[in-house]
Amino acid sequence: MNAPLRPVWGTLLMLVPLAVVQAVAGEPLLAPPLAASAALVAVAPGTPPARASAVLAGHALSVAAGFAVALVAGPGTVAATVAAGLAVAAMVLAGRFHAPAVASAALVGAGGAVAPAVALLAGALGVAALAALGLPGGRTRAEAGSARP
Repeated sequence: MNAPLRPVWGTLLMLVPLAVVQAVAGEPLLAPPLAASAALVAVAPGTPPARASAVLAGHALSVAAGFAVALVAGPGTVAATVAAGLAVAAMVLAGRFHAPAVASAALVGAGGAVAPAVALLAGALGVAALAALGLPGGRTRAEAGSARP
């Protein structure tokens, strides 16, 4: 398979199941933060932010930050903004920074609803599982590590 197309297929392999489940369940599993996570895992699987632990912990910490701020300040723009900053701090402190997860914090902070947050976590679990498996159809960790500049 052509090397530039491999990350495209890897990204699609992660997102299509989320889209199908979203169509059936009616919950936002195919949210923008998860699309960004899938692309990061597909393009740079050997990097620390693309590791399964960073994907899952990043989204979990971000969703928690979003809920915490929404509970204290009420959902909205202010909560989304503060939650994003809090999520970055939590991920850095945990050593599991995953930039796409910051958007999860903002979404949960803005809406404060449980169902979309659970859907984000379920989607993150799916992306993390594929990252842990080495992303079928994408670049393997060995290929990513041996890529020539």
